[in-house]
Amino acid sequence: MPHKLRRSAITLSVSTVFMAVICLQTAHAEGCKIPNLSGAYGLTISGYISFSTAAPPLPIGKFSPISVSGTVTFGRSGTVSRSVQGNVGGAVFPVVDSGSYVRNSDCSFTITHGNGEVWTATPVRHGEEIEFSVTSLPGAVGVGAGTMIRKDNEE
Repeated sequence: MPHKLRRSAITLSVSTVFMAVICLQTAHAEGCKIPNLSGAYGLTISGYISFSTAAPPLPIGKFSPISVSGTVTFGRSGTVSRSVQGNVGGAVFPVVDSGSYVRNSDCSFTITHGNGEVWTATPVRHGEEIEFSVTSLPGAVGVGAGTMIRKDNEE
């Protein structure tokens, strides 16, 4: 390889590595755009639930429709409280509890409610909305997803 061509190749390689390092540092410095959750959100969930003791996957006939609406409030310190009304196959019931949340390395959040229910949540639209799915439901198998929309600007 001629000397000029080798020097150009080295310069290009060094420049590429330098640009990659700058991009990685910028991405790392920015981190998660939403470091914590805060404020009150209106909530809706639609899905299906089964109280069957059989192991998943379950046939659709084992599930009842579920819908939930109400309010979820997040504290900047990692606390969460909710006051919602659930409807499972026509039976209506309230759920009022509190729990905690943590930010994950992928900038999503894991929310654990007082009854042991766990959600995985992702803020969208700069935190004005939170999309989530129910990932664990003690004593039941649930399939559902929901949206929370900010009701206020701050706690």
